[in-house]
Amino acid sequence: MSDIETEGATSPAPAEARPLGQRLFEHRRWIHPAFLLAALVLGGATDGGMLVGAALLLAYLAIRFWGCRHIRGAAHVHVRKAQQRKVLVTGGPFAWVRNPLYLGNTIGLAGACLLLGPAWFAALAAAASMLWYAAIVRWEEQNLTRLYGEEYAAYCRAVPRFVPRIPRAAARAAAESDERDPYPWNKVLRRERGAIATAAVIILLALLRQGLVD
Repeated sequence: MSDIETEGATSPAPAEARPLGQRLFEHRRWIHPAFLLAALVLGGATDGGMLVGAALLLAYLAIRFWGCRHIRGAAHVHVRKAQQRKVLVTGGPFAWVRNPLYLGNTIGLAGACLLLGPAWFAALAAAASMLWYAAIVRWEEQNLTRLYGEEYAAYCRAVPRFVPRIPRAAARAAAESDERDPYPWNKVLRRERGAIATAAVIILLALLRQGLVD
């Protein structure tokens, strides 16, 4: 599981001294709103693009819910807390791909841009998102290797970084060895209320714009 918060991993240092991945991680919440605003300004969404965009936005929510249900509160923690917990999440979507939440966020961004703007811009936004996350993940993987050692190395050998793959036997065995109960759905929905609200606002904006154009 690479989608964890690691900003407590290192002592304070000048921005130029911190790894690129750490600096991008600290500003990760700005890249998607910037692209969404640009898509809203550009306009030019088509009916077909909006249908695909809506489907991608639903896929984004499904991935977020699935991931949150298996994370059980283990994500978005400082490394010091992760060291205390010693929890490496390998079940659910994390058995298919190591960074499902980052992948889901990129799918959601592409869907939102299709709902608001042209297809070429949605593709550009998705590519930029993946490049941004790729740099973050390289930094995170160093922290996770330090935390979990061979356990994480074996997980990396069994599960791809960004391209989902049907879990191999080793990944299935690791996932099945995790005996913790998944998060109840009421907690999942509460934790993901921001994602739900964002998707709802984007769909509303798209519908309002379409109505005004027609």
